[in-house]
Amino acid sequence: MIKRTILLLALCFSILMLVACGDEPAALPPLELTLHAQDIKFDQNVLTAKVNQPVNLTYINEGTIDHAFKIEGLVEEYKVKPGETHIFTFMPKKAGKFKFVCAMPGHAEAGMVGTLTITS
Repeated sequence: MIKRTILLLALCFSILMLVACGDEPAALPPLELTLHAQDIKFDQNVLTAKVNQPVNLTYINEGTIDHAFKIEGLVEEYKVKPGETHIFTFMPKKAGKFKFVCAMPGHAEAGMVGTLTITS
């Protein structure tokens, strides 16, 4: 009888441990985005990602002039020369709208702006 009780308690404990492990949310796979910079324009000005989802944003400068990409509050400014590609990796921690721009003088004013929307 004691062996049965111990076996039953061990089984119950094992089941509780398995159930407790199942409460963790599954990690989101990385989101792959691509943004092409041309002379004074982006190929798209709206991007979307999720909170706590890793993002790999491939930035391709297809133009003939330098560009300096940044996402306010998420990605520091980085200069990308003509013909170069740079991958920005980040993980948004909160929902909201974040402005992305070309930070070279006059480029944002000429229209090199967009919005990254982070959803929960």
